Amino acid sequence: MEAKKQLIIKVLTKLKPYRNLAEGILALIESSYCTNQTLDGLISLLQDSIKMVKDDKERTKFTKSLDMIKKIRSKEEKETAKMTDEDLESFLKDI
Repeated sequence: MEAKKQLIIKVLTKLKPYRNLAEGILALIESSYCTNQTLDGLISLLQDSIKMVKDDKERTKFTKSLDMIKKIRSKEEKETAKMTDEDLESFLKDI
């Protein structure tokens, strides 16, 4: 869970200039109250938010961020070894 948490924190940090709530969500994730259910709920919330974004440029960035979270999550589930920072940076470079 800790690795997933750190990855989502990096993605949300990149979204801060574009999404007002990113900072508040970061605070929630970094708190001791954050669980796997919270992280899964956050991913669902991001998916729903994409539908509400009207600006195409913002929607594209939002969609790319969510896709990166899904890729990271998928890779984390498939591999038993931890993801390296280089892997993470290569995923996040498109945001």
